[in-house]
Amino acid sequence: MKVVRGDLVKLALDGRFEVIIHGCNCQCAMGAGIAKAIKQAFPEAYDADKATAKGSRAKLGSLSTVTVERGDRKITIVNGYTQFHWRGSGVLVDYAALRSVMRQVKAMFPGSR
Repeated sequence: MKVVRGDLVKLALDGRFEVIIHGCNCQCAMGAGIAKAIKQAFPEAYDADKATAKGSRAKLGSLSTVTVERGDRKITIVNGYTQFHWRGSGVLVDYAALRSVMRQVKAMFPGSR
C-alpha cells in the first residue's frame, strides 16, 4: 500500500486519483472530519447519502456512490457505511462493515486510483 499525505479533496481535484472512499455513519450526517470536507466540496455525495434510509442498521457494510465532474476531471465519491452513529467514546467503526465496504470497492473499481 502506498501512503499519500495531504488534503484528500485537493489531491482528487488535482487528478491524483479518481475515487474517494470515506467512512460514513448510518444517520445521514456528514458533519465532521473528512465527511464534512467532502460534503462541502462535493455536495452531490451528501445528496447520495441523504437518498439512503436514515438510521437504518441495514446500511452497515453497504455504500452509496456518485460521480461528479469538476473541470475536466471525473471523481467518484464512495460513501461507505462503516459506523452506525458518531456519538459516544471509543471505537465506533464496525470492522465487519469496513471489510464489506472495501470488498465492494475492490470489485467495483479495479485498476482505479
